[in-house]
Amino acid sequence: MSRQPASASPDAVPVDGDAIIVCRDVHKWFGQLHVLRGIDLTVRTGEVVVIFGASGSGKSTFIRTINRLEEHQRGEIVVDGIALTNDVRNIAAIRSEIGMVFQSFNLFPHLTALENVTLAPIRVRRHKRADAEAAGMQLLERVGIPEQSHKYPA
Repeated sequence: MSRQPASASPDAVPVDGDAIIVCRDVHKWFGQLHVLRGIDLTVRTGEVVVIFGASGSGKSTFIRTINRLEEHQRGEIVVDGIALTNDVRNIAAIRSEIGMVFQSFNLFPHLTALENVTLAPIRVRRHKRADAEAAGMQLLERVGIPEQSHKYPA
């Protein structure tokens, strides 16, 4: 069974029924340095995947490539049925669905914890502030820090 999102673009690519991320023979070079060498990965809906390895082994580069913060030179990456190409519309559609936490993450120091958590739902998803704040509080409760909601990062 092929799966395509409701808002499938003309570049939508059918993938295995429950596959949400498919990488096939992905390669990435920085000049002469061949960083990603034929990466194959399928992540299915609801699956949790850990990418680990030695420092400098390409973990962050691979994750940035899936979010198109880095461009791959060979292979295919499909996220939710949308092929990552140079089409800016595809990149925007993918980025609106993917969240990332960077190795050296930083909260905005001028925003409270709750404001940091609700920034993307309000600005990117155009959620109502009250709805975003309710969801944000649920997330803070889930990680055990609801009392930090109105504090500013140290």
